[in-house]
Amino acid sequence: MTREFSGSCDLRQGLASLPDTAPAAVLTGGYGDPYTVTRTRISHPGPKEALVQLAYTGVCHGDVYVRDGGGPAPKVPIRPLIGGHEGVGTIVAMGTVGMDGFTIGDVVGIARRSHVCGACDACMHGEENHCFNQQVTGSHRDGTFQRYVSFPTSQLIPIPAKIALPSVCPILCAGVTVHTSLWLMKPQPSKWCIIVGAAGGLGHLGIKYAKAMDLKVLAIDGNGAEKETFCKKIGADAFVDFGREDLVETVVAQTDGGADYILVLSPHQSSYDTAGQYASFGAQIMAVGIGNAQ
Repeated sequence: MTREFSGSCDLRQGLASLPDTAPAAVLTGGYGDPYTVTRTRISHPGPKEALVQLAYTGVCHGDVYVRDGGGPAPKVPIRPLIGGHEGVGTIVAMGTVGMDGFTIGDVVGIARRSHVCGACDACMHGEENHCFNQQVTGSHRDGTFQRYVSFPTSQLIPIPAKIALPSVCPILCAGVTVHTSLWLMKPQPSKWCIIVGAAGGLGHLGIKYAKAMDLKVLAIDGNGAEKETFCKKIGADAFVDFGREDLVETVVAQTDGGADYILVLSPHQSSYDTAGQYASFGAQIMAVGIGNAQ
């Protein structure tokens, strides 16, 4: 889901052309309390930040945790807080023009990670996504449910020209999640890849990425014909309903003895119970949907 923001400013005048305040969706109460749409003061970018005028923002299930609690949300809510971590827009002012290769007028993406320390064990091993001291956009600091946001240039993502901006938003979260999961398995072309939860927000992107990697894709999801039609329309070579009693046997038969790569996007325990049964010898199983759903 994406939300479009309207409004414009003269890039040549930078901050001088901006109003003092702009609309934002703010959380002010406890968990479960709704957002309040109000006007907040536009923050000036620091020396290593850029002010981005947002054009679109996505809405992710992670934003539900921020509002309602549960999942990765802290026990005590951080308030006041502007949520959102899937934003795309244009740089309209900078603390330092040219910082990290960006300049005024660049179209950029704002994603989940807004700060890494660069000094912890994870960062030193090149695993910044696991930084022990990272800050999450829309969770630890104000996010993309607003018209303007100041954001560290080190974490901005350059967006190529001629890409439809609304489609960028889910790629900044769901897209990079499944793409990285597939990439880490170093898949070989023409091998079978099973995507569990294939018709969902992550899964449908996983199908497209897997096909772009020249993999054969078997999609697993529920509710029969509608999701089968959807998955095959976007590239899946085969589809199996997870409700089948002979699920394992059917998958093994359709993948010529089992899959080499299995991407589990569902948090249900049954998804993991069966994944090992239809995996080929030496297969890789990537756990993305982690939880205790039954």
